[in-house]
Amino acid sequence: MKGSLIGAGLLASLGAMILLIAAFAGRVSPRDDIADDYKKVSDRTYSSEKAPLAVAGEIVRKNETDERVYTPNGIYLRYYNAVVGILPNAGGSRITVDTPERGYARYHAVVGGNWGGPGGRASSFRGGGPGGGGK
Repeated sequence: MKGSLIGAGLLASLGAMILLIAAFAGRVSPRDDIADDYKKVSDRTYSSEKAPLAVAGEIVRKNETDERVYTPNGIYLRYYNAVVGILPNAGGSRITVDTPERGYARYHAVVGGNWGGPGGRASSFRGGGPGGGGK
């Protein structure tokens, strides 16, 4: 009897762990890796001697993005809780790490047509049409 209770408890614990892993799977944030790997310049801003494309490759290898935008003026990475801008700067890169709202506001001119809003494409959809939703 005790053996089956222990087995049931272990099975329940394993199930709970699997549910937690599934709940957080795909929710990646690059903040700690960027802070560890690059030189801090100021609050939420870092630098690297490497070109933006190389820096973006390093960040994405460690932290897969939700969306990316590549332009000649910079590379922009969107995560569920961060927007990372990697811009050319004096032969290297300037790396900014913002909240989605702040990053979207900062880089709207570049990412606005691609991401649609701070939360991604769906956040800009208001629906309803003319006169929709009224009484």
